[in-house]
Amino acid sequence: MNSFVKGVLVGVGIGLVVAPMRGEEMRRLLAERFQELLGYLPENEQMNQYMQQVSDRVSQASNNLGDLAQQAASKVKDTSSNLGGMAQQAASKVKDTSSSLSDMAQQAASKVKDTGSSLGGLAQQATSTVKQTAKVTAQETADMAKQGAKAGAQSGAGLTGKASAMTGTPPGTTATSTEAPFPSAYPQYTNPENH
Repeated sequence: MNSFVKGVLVGVGIGLVVAPMRGEEMRRLLAERFQELLGYLPENEQMNQYMQQVSDRVSQASNNLGDLAQQAASKVKDTSSNLGGMAQQAASKVKDTSSSLSDMAQQAASKVKDTGSSLGGLAQQATSTVKQTAKVTAQETADMAKQGAKAGAQSGAGLTGKASAMTGTPPGTTATSTEAPFPSAYPQYTNPENH
């Protein structure tokens, strides 16, 4: 209907431009044509029916759009609640995982501490054993040295007499020589006491 009115207005405009008539005739012709056009237009009742149909369709379309908007809002709400639930589950899993990792780290630290204290105990035991063994060995060595010294002192008196007899030096004095004790083994030996 809108295009019909536009077409009429365009036709009137073209007719005015191209019209070979005078102004009076033109006004009369336009009035007749206008009356003719009014005859083509539907009456008020028909116009009201058309308007009612258009408004019904518009309200039906708006109701449909409202229903679609409610459905979309419901879907968005459901989706957001699902996402919220998933986020809470993920947060819970992360919290559980972090607490289990913390527990594992504490257990590992405890095991390392226990192992360190065990190693410390073993090291102390080993140190104590080594000290005891060294003490016993030192005592045994000292005892053997004392026994050797006693035996040497006892046999030394007898050996001194024998050595004096062999070298021809009186007991209690030492023999001095300019020759090496083993001349064949050390041909360039010089006695440092002679220099």
